[in-house]
Amino acid sequence: MRRRIDMLYAVIYKLKKWGKDYSSLYQKLQDYDAWMHYIDNFWIIDSSKYANDISKDLLPLIDQKNDYILIIQISRDYQGWLPKEAWSWINERIY
Repeated sequence: MRRRIDMLYAVIYKLKKWGKDYSSLYQKLQDYDAWMHYIDNFWIIDSSKYANDISKDLLPLIDQKNDYILIIQISRDYQGWLPKEAWSWINERIY
């Protein structure tokens, strides 16, 4: 079976459970093939997994009654204002 080509995913969340330790969520995000985190509550991860599988990895690490999380595949159409090294990181992986 061929390995799926790595894709970039935006992981956006709102963590609302006061006092909850979310360190396992942050560690899990850092366990993916590569990751970038320049904006609060927003990560970009590089993974061969599908969004549904990433969701299954992350959901147990949040408070599913109070928190929100969204995982979206990043296509070739994107724009924003980030440091040069962030754009280099994205562009190396998207093409």
